Amino acid sequence: MLIVIDLSRSSVSLRHPDEFSRFSVAVEGTGDLPEVVRGSGLGRLAPDGEHVVVDPVALRALAGPAAGEDWDQGFAGMCAYAAGKGWVEPDGGVLAHIERRAPTS
Repeated sequence: MLIVIDLSRSSVSLRHPDEFSRFSVAVEGTGDLPEVVRGSGLGRLAPDGEHVVVDPVALRALAGPAAGEDWDQGFAGMCAYAAGKGWVEPDGGVLAHIERRAPTS
């Protein structure tokens, strides 16, 4: 699962919603990352600045039609794995590592 944040457009999208073996955030463009994350309802920037704490409800909404019963089961399994690694916050937010993408010409 890959969350793409386009700072230039203040937009958030989800790619590969059924890929539960990967969970990260790709940041493109320039802008205020904490504001875009907060304003989109996705969650919040973690204090380390290297992760986004993703709200599971917001992620399910981003998954759109892919978020059926099978998706719920796959996501629950991913969250259980993440919790075992300490990647789930007390409020249920799931940590996603930020990948900063270089601008393309």
